[in-house]
Amino acid sequence: MKTKHILVLVLITMLLGVQYRVKADPPFHKKGMIKVSIFYPNGPGKTFDWSYYIPQHIALVKQVYGKALKGVTIDKGLSGRSSEAGPTYLAICHLYFDSIAAYQDPLKENGKKFAEDFPKYTNITPEVQISEVIQ
Repeated sequence: MKTKHILVLVLITMLLGVQYRVKADPPFHKKGMIKVSIFYPNGPGKTFDWSYYIPQHIALVKQVYGKALKGVTIDKGLSGRSSEAGPTYLAICHLYFDSIAAYQDPLKENGKKFAEDFPKYTNITPEVQISEVIQ
């Protein structure tokens, strides 16, 4: 009986230890940050090359914005309201900054680079929304 109790305590200790070490890092976005969302709408004839987008285009975005870019998340559309419907957006990219200027200032100098890169991975004209993170 004692052996069983010791084994249970060891297992509990190990589990708690693992949970403590695996604790997630805090999110890179917080209230008040600026989130720039780039939407790539789906539709007939629309194309999107994931094999170029992440390693090439997102690398360019990170290079242009440097430390001003606090984080990036990328969503790949799978379906609409029902699993039978195609996704409303093929892709959505979210860029996080401390201010609107941190997004817009580098864009003034480098907007042409991005415009020239778009046709390399998509034929979609993206929609952009600038938001403030509130939670």
